[in-house]
Amino acid sequence: MSAAADDAPVSRRELIRQAATELFAQCGFRGTTIRAIAERAGVDPALVMHYFGSKEKVFSAVIREAMRAETFLPEVLDGTDEDLGRRLLRAFLRRWEDPDTQPLLLVVFRSAMEHPEASRLFREVASGEILLPLADRLETPEPQLRAVALGSLLVGLVSGRYVVRVESLADMTLDAVVDLFGPYAEQMISGRGDVDAPVPGTLRGAPGVGAESAPSGARD
Repeated sequence: MSAAADDAPVSRRELIRQAATELFAQCGFRGTTIRAIAERAGVDPALVMHYFGSKEKVFSAVIREAMRAETFLPEVLDGTDEDLGRRLLRAFLRRWEDPDTQPLLLVVFRSAMEHPEASRLFREVASGEILLPLADRLETPEPQLRAVALGSLLVGLVSGRYVVRVESLADMTLDAVVDLFGPYAEQMISGRGDVDAPVPGTLRGAPGVGAESAPSGARD
């Protein structure tokens, strides 16, 4: 068999995944069908089922491609536990800062927020590829609960900074976000002490934080 023939199944599978990503972005999880994915990809619906088995598994593949935990988790876990939360926070948010990966992440996140089944799939992938490896690393009581709590913090940050785009939070630099939320991430991992996080200047104008107006900052 030729190299071109060997590459062909991978190319068709990727074509299907890309078509599915476009449809999830346009129609959401509920409004996307196997037949529509096949039509967009220019293949028979049976081929979509051959490679993925169901719409749910297509969506899981889209989630995995968006998250690509293997691209940042090793650098997060390579080091001491002292600043593990901050490293995860920075590495995770860098993918959201990247203009090449942010559109795909937004597709996944919005679909997960719109439909219970998509939300379940999102949690399964996030838990299996990010939170559970993190929990396995933690030498603290209830490590899985702590990993889930940290995951909740990440979801809240993503929602406020990139989806809803709360002005003060969206305008902060990545360094400022890590400085502000890093202590909370560290406490969720260690379970020790109270959090006394700094208040960056870009948040001083936010309601309930302070009266000064906040200058807009450029992101990393």
